[in-house]
Amino acid sequence: MAGATLLVGLPVLLGLLSYWVIASIDRSLNPFVDPEYRVAVEARVRDQEQQMQQTKQYVRQHMDVLGRRIGSLQAQVSRISAVEMRIAETAGINLSDFQFEQDPPIGGSSLAETVDSEQIDIENAIDAIENELAHRESEIAAMDFLLSRRSLESQQTPAGWPVEGGWVSSNFGTRLHPMTGKKQFHHGVDIPGRLGADVLAVADGVVTRAEKSGNYGHLVEIDHGDGYTTLYSHNKLNLVEVGATVSKGDPIAKVGSTGRSTGPHVHFEVSKNKRTINPVRYLYSKS
Repeated sequence: MAGATLLVGLPVLLGLLSYWVIASIDRSLNPFVDPEYRVAVEARVRDQEQQMQQTKQYVRQHMDVLGRRIGSLQAQVSRISAVEMRIAETAGINLSDFQFEQDPPIGGSSLAETVDSEQIDIENAIDAIENELAHRESEIAAMDFLLSRRSLESQQTPAGWPVEGGWVSSNFGTRLHPMTGKKQFHHGVDIPGRLGADVLAVADGVVTRAEKSGNYGHLVEIDHGDGYTTLYSHNKLNLVEVGATVSKGDPIAKVGSTGRSTGPHVHFEVSKNKRTINPVRYLYSKS
């Protein structure tokens, strides 16, 4: 009888003991038992979702900023490339020798010493690139200005012959005049040419005189700036008018023998600050 009672009571006792153990456990660890825990978990999930959305928005905003900055860098690179092409053209540099279309050969240390790209500070890297590009752009712009100025000065400085295949038949300085036999200062050089051949401007400039003037006959005078002027006289015909702009090598007149002359030639003068100087050095100069 006692054994039967023990067999019946033991399961009941074990059930009560199990209930007491479960009840003693912190119910916050059991979502199926505590509804408040379930509410807390849902609230935390919502907070995490909100934080994720904020993070995504922050990333998008920064990506937009980075995109604009990268676009600005690309624009600077384009400008620098254009200036490089201009400098190369001015200086006669062949850019293909530098193989810009290929990545430049580089080297480095062993893999063990490499740093994960995630450790690189992108913001600082972009700032450094922007500063470097701005510095390089300023330097190249300065070089471009100097080269352009040098090219402009070269085009505006008298150089070369006013007649193709010319030669000097009478030099600059004191001479015996071929018609009077008297000593006289010759303010230019005489360059024989074929009657009617082109008389060429020896530099860029603006025509300041185009007229017939006594012993000079038909003459053209050009102002080249920086105090330089050139004069071409005894022309058969002037081809330009006062105020016209001319470039180096442009025909400005036809070789003739007007005025006081013994035959077809160009009397050629070079003046610096309204004072005639020996043109010979300019005849043999290269622009």
